[in-house]
Amino acid sequence: MKIAVLGAGIAGLTSAHYLARHHQVVVFEARDRVGGNIWTEPLDGCRVEWGPNGFLDSEPATLELVAELGLESRLSPADHAASDRFVWREGRLRALPRKPPGFLTSDCLPLAARMRALAEPFIRSRSNNDESVFDFARRRLGRGAAEILVDGMVTGVFAGDPKRLSVASAFPRLHALEAKHGSLVRGARGRGFGPPGHLTSFDNGLQVLVETLAERVDVRLGAAIDAVSDLAADGFDHIVCALPAARAAELVPARLAEHLRRIPSAPVAVVALVFDSPAPVPRAFGFLAPHNQGLEVLGALCDSAIFPGRAPVDRHLVRVLIGGRRRPELVDSTDDQLLDIACSNLERAWGPLPSPTAHGIVRHRLGIAQYERGHAKILQDIEANCPTNLRLVGSSYRGVALNACIKDARSWSP
Repeated sequence: MKIAVLGAGIAGLTSAHYLARHHQVVVFEARDRVGGNIWTEPLDGCRVEWGPNGFLDSEPATLELVAELGLESRLSPADHAASDRFVWREGRLRALPRKPPGFLTSDCLPLAARMRALAEPFIRSRSNNDESVFDFARRRLGRGAAEILVDGMVTGVFAGDPKRLSVASAFPRLHALEAKHGSLVRGARGRGFGPPGHLTSFDNGLQVLVETLAERVDVRLGAAIDAVSDLAADGFDHIVCALPAARAAELVPARLAEHLRRIPSAPVAVVALVFDSPAPVPRAFGFLAPHNQGLEVLGALCDSAIFPGRAPVDRHLVRVLIGGRRRPELVDSTDDQLLDIACSNLERAWGPLPSPTAHGIVRHRLGIAQYERGHAKILQDIEANCPTNLRLVGSSYRGVALNACIKDARSWSP
């Protein structure tokens, strides 16, 4: 059987890797490189990730793929010493507790908001299959936690608006904890509300994974496709489209395209900054900036602390994220404007900083898919209108994280 895969991002390459075991597979990629949003690049002696920083090492599908590719010895776990995370609230950074008991003494929220959040186990559960993340968090944890902690979490994962995102689609683990246990706290049982696992990458960044995958399959770069029907005419029996929904909509039949366009995305600009080591960059994971707390950025990541091999010992590498669903216009700012936003916001958070010795900027105009209320119904409509010879995979549909894309991509065979 002859199968075409559109897009050489992680979902497309993973699909091709597994399908090529039993079929003839060709991957078509419009750009001149593989990886999609996974893009590792040198900058002044550092290695910058312009897309995701890594993956959690708890997903069997990802670990199996790594083992199959012979990359286990190249795995690089994040440094435990840089696990401190902060949230910006009322003009300064507040440390997030590492474990649930630390929430009692943390100032990440005002006392009244902390006390309300601690009452969560006593809040009755409610059946609502398409509640927004904000409404879910406000109901279970209180408005204070929803506006600061949960808003920051949504910013960090989706660059999205918690009042628009569907909790069942965007954060199914939280939705399931309430449905199964009647309480987030009782369901988490001291393990935290987020997904399990430790952040992990590779010795030379995530590019190691996509480049190794690309070596195992037939990838044709600079090969833009005008319509999936052209591939069927060229003799391909099945087509796997691993492009973002907005781009897929340009290639598929009109009725399917109509539903694909209902999946919005949040544009994000990434500003990478390199500082000499005397700069007061904290040895921490980074910080989140909830909406309406005074910062223009979504947050910052101290990459050279998280993964010490990303920068020489005499330099700091920091990435600042700007834009998102609620400030998309910022992504269209000039390079000078984005650099000024990044540096000025870092100085507000960390104090005076020297000028960076180097910087780089990448704009992801399609950015991160948004699983907003109604997303589950959109997926049903997509499936109902999808031709039998077409399979849609990737971050637009069933999970935006690298692990979710790999799991989804390997779940189908013709």
